[in-house]
Amino acid sequence: MLEQLRNRRITAYCLLGVCLLTVLFVVTGLTSPVRTLLVLVFVTTAPGWALISYVNVRHVSVTWISAVGLSLALTLVVAQMLVLTHAWHPEAAVVVLAVLTSALLAHHVVRSRPPREAGAR
Repeated sequence: MLEQLRNRRITAYCLLGVCLLTVLFVVTGLTSPVRTLLVLVFVTTAPGWALISYVNVRHVSVTWISAVGLSLALTLVVAQMLVLTHAWHPEAAVVVLAVLTSALLAHHVVRSRPPREAGAR
């Protein structure tokens, strides 16, 4: 159990880093292949992982498959909303999605901390 919490915490930290770098690259307007790869990694993993981690899935492979599926579905819904509202601002949508995902990932980091010892303060 503690090993699973540790792995979730490490994954949350890594994906939090991906979110923050994505926001940094998009907001500053840096254009490079790194930005393309970073945004692609973000939209295919982070939002779904942040959501699926609230469900107690025992197999890591099922967690990641579900995370990718949820991420792609969520990204498609956001893109469809941009099209339907005639407010096509994909960079702003990525930033908003990354900020919301970062909040969920930060919650995962906090809740997956190991329990304190009874006598430790």
